[in-house]
Amino acid sequence: MNLKKGCLIVLGIMVILTISFLFGAKWFIKEAFGTKYKTVEIENSIGKLICEEEYNADMAAVFYDVDFKLETNEKQLIDLGKLHFQRENWQKEFELNENENWYYLSSNQSRIYDLILTNKSSNENLSFNIKESKPRNKWNKRKNISIDFKVDSIKQDFIYVTYKYQNTEFASSIKSQTVEFKIDRPNNSLNIMKNTELK
Repeated sequence: MNLKKGCLIVLGIMVILTISFLFGAKWFIKEAFGTKYKTVEIENSIGKLICEEEYNADMAAVFYDVDFKLETNEKQLIDLGKLHFQRENWQKEFELNENENWYYLSSNQSRIYDLILTNKSSNENLSFNIKESKPRNKWNKRKNISIDFKVDSIKQDFIYVTYKYQNTEFASSIKSQTVEFKIDRPNNSLNIMKNTELK
């Protein structure tokens, strides 16, 4: 009788532990890999950025898709578009600038698109992959080359970008060049007009 009662107790404990494990595993998977949403507000000299973050993860990487909106100092809300990061501290990995015609949002760390232009008159968004638009040269075809860029200025439909190519094995080995792009609006693409020699 005592043996039978003991077996039932052990069986009951095992059932409880199994159920607890299953619920715990489900919670862990949801917390680790489920979609999460968060709103982040960032003050900027142009106005306040309202950033809607969507977090996802898989076994290999994490993804932060961020939809940027700008509340100007005149309290106008403007949709700037979306950048895609793989780091939690994405707030430090983009720049927002403006000129008389455009707001321009750029990041060296964004996947898919790394430059988004928003026309101040029409609020039209144009998205580009600046890293992939780089000129072809012997330097950036090599292995172990990291590429960074900076948007120097935008004048009407022309974008001026400086690229830096660095050999990751030799940190002191750096080349740079400046490129002039023209926006091809019908095709939402960039055409290289001219570029300086590597230096």
